[in-house]
Amino acid sequence: MKITEFLSNELFLLPIIQPPKQDFKQFIFKQLDSFNLKLTELNEQQTHFDDVSHYPIERICNRQRHLSDQIKATLDAYYNGKPSEAFRNLSEGMISNLKNFNDVLNVRTYFSDENFYRIRLHKENFPIEINSFFHIPFEKRGLVKTQRFSIPGFPSLYLGSSVYLCWEELNRPNINEFQAVRLRTTNRLNIIDLAPPKFDNVHPDDLYNYLMIWPLVMACSVKVRNYEDTFKPEYIIPQLLLQWVREKEDIDGICYQTTHMNFKKNSLVEGEFINIVLPVKDNKSRGLCDHLKSKFEMTFATSIQLSQCANNGHNYIYLSNELESLNKHAKNIEVIPGRITRYSDSILGELERNLNNLTTWPIGQQQEEMAAD
Repeated sequence: MKITEFLSNELFLLPIIQPPKQDFKQFIFKQLDSFNLKLTELNEQQTHFDDVSHYPIERICNRQRHLSDQIKATLDAYYNGKPSEAFRNLSEGMISNLKNFNDVLNVRTYFSDENFYRIRLHKENFPIEINSFFHIPFEKRGLVKTQRFSIPGFPSLYLGSSVYLCWEELNRPNINEFQAVRLRTTNRLNIIDLAPPKFDNVHPDDLYNYLMIWPLVMACSVKVRNYEDTFKPEYIIPQLLLQWVREKEDIDGICYQTTHMNFKKNSLVEGEFINIVLPVKDNKSRGLCDHLKSKFEMTFATSIQLSQCANNGHNYIYLSNELESLNKHAKNIEVIPGRITRYSDSILGELERNLNNLTTWPIGQQQEEMAAD
C-alpha cells in the first residue's frame, strides 16, 4: 500500500465534523482510536508503505500511540481544570524518547512580497483607521476573545490567503458591510504548517511527515459545534499548541486550513484556503507588537462599494498576471451549493484585485500620511 492511498481514506478529510450530541472529548478519543486501529491492522498484516518503506510500520504505530495518548491526557487534564498539566502533557507528546516531532513538523517559509488579507465589519463608507486592522493593541487586550489559536486577553494577528476566505471566516457578512486590507510580507516568516498537503507532486516523505502529526492536525481542525458557547472545547489543543509555538524563537506562527468550508470529495472549491495566526512576541502595555510590525506593510482600507465608486462602477479586464495572482490561492469557489464560480469572476475577487493594486505602507505610516493631508 502506498501512503497516498492510506491518507485518501475519508478519516483524513478536513474539517473534522463531530456528531450533534456526542461529547467532544469522547469524539476525539474515538477519532484517535480509529486512526491507530488502521495503523495496527497494517502492522498485523505485516504491511508497509511501499513509497516510504524505510519507515517501519511498527515504529510508526508506537510513535502514533504515544502522541495520541498524550493528546488524550491533555484533554483529561484540561477538563479537570489543570491547564498547566495539560500543556505539559502536550509538550511531552511532541518531544519524547520515541520521537521528537520537531523533526516531522512542516515549517513553511514565506519570503517578501507574499499577500494576505484581513476584513472588518463596517457599514460606513469612510475608510476604517488602518491600525485597527492589525492585532488588537495591548491597551485593549480586554477585547481579545477566545479564538481557535489564541486565548482571551492575548493578542494574535489572524490573516487569510484570500478575501474570499476572510469572508467565509466571518460567516459571510453582507458584502456592503465590511472593509478589507492587504498585508504584504517584508520579512521572512517561518510558519508551522498544519494544512493537508496536495497529493499531486508531493514527495512521499512529506506525506509521511503529515501522517506523523495527523493526531495533532485532527485535534486542531474540528469544526466548532456551538459558536454561542463561551467555552469551545474545539479550541483546547490549538490554543495549547500556539503556546508551545510561542516558546520557539525561530517560529512565527501556525497556518491551517479553514474549518468554515466544505472540502469533501463532491466539493467544487479549488485552491489553497489557508489561515495564518501570528502571536505577538512583545509584551507591552500599549501599542502594537514591534516584531509583527516589522514583518508587514499594509494598504489603506477599501470596500466593495468604495472600489465601485472609485472605478465608476466598471469592471476592468484582468491582465494575465493578475489572474495568476488571484488563482494562486482561490481558483474556484462555491458560494451557491452546486454552482462553480471562478474566483476572478466574483465580486470578492474584484475587491482582491483592487487591493493588489493599492500601495502598501509600513504599519503606522498610513496614519501619518492621513494626518499630513
